[in-house]
Amino acid sequence: MFRFVSLGVSVIFLILFVLLAFLPATYVATYGVEGDAGAIFMGRRASPMFLGLALLMWQARDAPASSLRSTICWAMAVLFAGIAVTGIIEYLNGTAGAVILIAALGELIVAALFVGVRDR
Repeated sequence: MFRFVSLGVSVIFLILFVLLAFLPATYVATYGVEGDAGAIFMGRRASPMFLGLALLMWQARDAPASSLRSTICWAMAVLFAGIAVTGIIEYLNGTAGAVILIAALGELIVAALFVGVRDR
């Protein structure tokens, strides 16, 4: 199951890299946020991080159960839960539209999946 989750997340990270590197204004507009110069700058600056995370999860896909794999799972769970929480907060603050709640639900599911597969 870890392999499946890792592969899926590496694809998600790769898609985020492409969107943030080449279409940052379009990506933030999905959530009802204006794609101003600051958003475009931050999206492009963050894009290599997602490429690196895609590579990490791709390479880790066949890692045997170990303390390292467990650490990777906890790190991914914190990452996805944190992104979900910030999305919910921005919705409550009126910065993002309701679409962000759909993304946050998906992110919480991915976080839970990583907690579930950490020792299997």
